[in-house]
Amino acid sequence: MRIFFFAVTIILLQSMTYGVVKGVQWWAGSRTATQKRTIMIAFFAFSNGLLLLTMLGLSKLGFRLMATWQALMWFFIMAMLATGLINAVVSKFFDAFYRKTFYQKFGVKALILSLFLAIIGTAIYNAYTPTVRHIQLTVNQPLAKPIKIAMVADLHLGVLVGNRQLDKLTAILQQQKPELLLIPGDVLDDDTEYYDRENMHLAMSKLVKTVPLGVYATLGNHDVYGHQQQIENALTQAGVHLLTDSMATVDNRLDIIGRPDDLIAERKATAELMPKEINKPVILLDHRPSEIDDNVKLPIDLQVSGHTHNGQVFPANFIVKYLNTVAYGHKQINDTHVLVTSGYGFWGVPFRLGSQSEVWIIDLKGK
Repeated sequence: MRIFFFAVTIILLQSMTYGVVKGVQWWAGSRTATQKRTIMIAFFAFSNGLLLLTMLGLSKLGFRLMATWQALMWFFIMAMLATGLINAVVSKFFDAFYRKTFYQKFGVKALILSLFLAIIGTAIYNAYTPTVRHIQLTVNQPLAKPIKIAMVADLHLGVLVGNRQLDKLTAILQQQKPELLLIPGDVLDDDTEYYDRENMHLAMSKLVKTVPLGVYATLGNHDVYGHQQQIENALTQAGVHLLTDSMATVDNRLDIIGRPDDLIAERKATAELMPKEINKPVILLDHRPSEIDDNVKLPIDLQVSGHTHNGQVFPANFIVKYLNTVAYGHKQINDTHVLVTSGYGFWGVPFRLGSQSEVWIIDLKGK
């Protein structure tokens, strides 16, 4: 699988670089073979230099730079495609305007640049500006009184998602006033280095104190890549209730099950974690929505998951939709409500296009 992923990455990198080179050559008005060759060499050298830096694995910086570079190239290609479509419409219905020298020489170039910058701005805005989504769910088990639950996943706390975003989340919770916060995985981004350096435990502790019934979380794939113990310690020290193949009863109203990411080969099956007596709603925190088909056969009232990021950058949302039973949003299967969030943070690059940072507010009612 890694070889396949690596091969696809190389092919995409070279293809996008070639497409961007052709666009830049035209946009820069390159006329001579030397000018075109210089642009070609410069772009391919830069792209493959970042690829080499990533392959050497000297630091996370190499990967982040390459991922950012790929995203920017894709945004430029999108801007070119959109400009081509706009020009086709303009030339068909506004032929006189299209043929004006000013538009042909400068208008098209300005349009590409404007669209490129607009796409970048939108992607950054979507990544750092969380939206609040509300849903009302009626579960199959009795519930003494309705409960308001907040749910976020994939915070990826680290270099790109830090104290400011944690404070934003705290402000949202203070405004929405949920009784409980659920975090199904990828709380930190691989390790605790930046978390510790920036004293993010203070913002995390403040977040925990915002919800009266506490914060319950489980581990995602980025929480178990090699620094699992440090991440577990950081979360528990901040007051987070970490559920690792375990169950907790909350306020004698809910049973909450937490499973670590399926990278943990020895993790227990969901059936092994179910309460012996089902007399209250059962909520499952499972980072990846990969075992939905099995989980909905059990008397689980609500499964909350993340991981997919809803593709994060278009058109990857179509890919994750194809690969998952529920890739994003809400779906009821049998008596189980499944809710998959696009996540609060992001992975790799500070861009979201076709998805947005989000917080779910769930108003849960009993049967």
